[in-house]
Amino acid sequence: MGSFARWGRVVDAADGYVIVTPEYNHGYPAALKNALDHTFVEWHRKPVAFVGYGGVGGARAIEQLRQVVVELEMAPLRHAVHILPEVMWEALAAASPVDPAVFASLEARADLLAEDLVWWARALAAARAARS
Repeated sequence: MGSFARWGRVVDAADGYVIVTPEYNHGYPAALKNALDHTFVEWHRKPVAFVGYGGVGGARAIEQLRQVVVELEMAPLRHAVHILPEVMWEALAAASPVDPAVFASLEARADLLAEDLVWWARALAAARAARS
């Protein structure tokens, strides 16, 4: 079985997604576009949340991705987590780059994103099941 078929099964098995992306030249990486485009129906009627990092916290990449996922019939969520360069530099300078204190400023936004994603994943899973 090919890697795209395996990828499709992974995508199909989930009820919701978090896409984490850097921002390069005001956009998202080509590898991410490739991963999104190699499946289609597996994404349908499922929520997606975004975490971005880069010059403006990945905001421009996330803005483009919202347009793409709508065409994949996904439900992009309003709340996102934007990791600004100051946070990335602090993580790199810390004794441990995974020190929770470094990311404390993102906690409220991450909690909101997670709560929304779980709510929408449950709601849309129930709707998909009722439609079957």
